[in-house]
Amino acid sequence: MRFWIICSGEAKLDMPARCTLAEYNALCERALDGGVEGAPRRVAANGRRVCCSPRLSARETAEMAVAGAETEIEERLDELPRPKDESGRARPWRLWRFILRLRRIFGVDRREGRERADALIDELEKRGEDCILISHPGMIASLIDALRVRGYCVQRTGMGRIKPFEQMLLSKRGEHCGGCGHNCLLSNPGCSIGRDKAARQKERRSSFGI
Repeated sequence: MRFWIICSGEAKLDMPARCTLAEYNALCERALDGGVEGAPRRVAANGRRVCCSPRLSARETAEMAVAGAETEIEERLDELPRPKDESGRARPWRLWRFILRLRRIFGVDRREGRERADALIDELEKRGEDCILISHPGMIASLIDALRVRGYCVQRTGMGRIKPFEQMLLSKRGEHCGGCGHNCLLSNPGCSIGRDKAARQKERRSSFGI
């Protein structure tokens, strides 16, 4: 089974040099619930189930990225909640982003994200069908963590923090070559090592009538 995960786009905002956490949270909400700026790389649905966060940014991304597909709204793909701060202290907005990222890696948000991710993945794995998931950076990080524990490899179109419109493919380690740094899928090997391993795997399956 394979999971294609797409990070939603966001509305373009003018970020202030400094802001309180409450102001930063409000700006992030506007980014998720406003019209998307830019366009994602298109993906063919090919009959795969498409599940999408309820946010406007995710729904618009689904329409642009997976044209013609019937999209299901999945509440568990919504972004993780943001912490509150009653102090009213102003900080650079990039610092708030860094603090929230740490909280999602090590704090209470991480537990909530994993619980949501595990429940959703359990349900999808029972169906056993490839699917496309459209969500947001915090929740996508939780999905990736949960899938890695279950033996999935991640291939990303970006590096570092998860960015708008980034796409990821997660598939079982057994579907990959593992013979070199590329670790290609055996269904599409990109080097002689992978092609040889894919051919041997095909021969073994043929010998068992698979």
